[in-house]
Amino acid sequence: MKKLSILIITSFFIFTNSYSQEVEFGVKAGMNVATLGSADLGFLPRIAYHIGGTAEFITTPFFSIQTELVYSLQGAALDRSQNIYLNYHYLNVPLLAKAYFYEDACFEIGMQYGYMLKAVDKSYYYGQSRSGNVTKSDFAAVFGLSYKLDEQFNFGLRYNLGFTNTSPQDIVYEKRYTNKVLQISFGYIF
Repeated sequence: MKKLSILIITSFFIFTNSYSQEVEFGVKAGMNVATLGSADLGFLPRIAYHIGGTAEFITTPFFSIQTELVYSLQGAALDRSQNIYLNYHYLNVPLLAKAYFYEDACFEIGMQYGYMLKAVDKSYYYGQSRSGNVTKSDFAAVFGLSYKLDEQFNFGLRYNLGFTNTSPQDIVYEKRYTNKVLQISFGYIF
């Protein structure tokens, strides 16, 4: 699996470097509204954040490919009145196709791989590690909109729909605790 991942990443960079006319690097940060699974599982949305770097390979005025490296705090709220949260810390690597439809506005669609750095049950009184009980790798579909405000600043609205069950222990009851994250971000292009 590692050899296949390295082959795909290498092929991507060779393809984008040979066909891109320009590369724009930047940074981004913003707010996450995250939860796990469907509403009937009892999880509540939680407000968190993300921060990272971007590289956009512009192939035509209407199409580009963007990759990112983003630290993202995800998870869910169990009880807001008691400040009880599941904190899932991810390092996410999305790969997006961007189609510009109106001046500097574009649709984004792609896939994302996330690697869990740590998982913690957190409340006002304690913090308990759950890293051993949570799946390390996470795969998600990504889609959204972004807009370049000017040559250096941009704004994005994105939804990450997870495929991976983060809690493999609940296979018996067929419950799927998948990441669902709405992201609002602001970016700066160098």
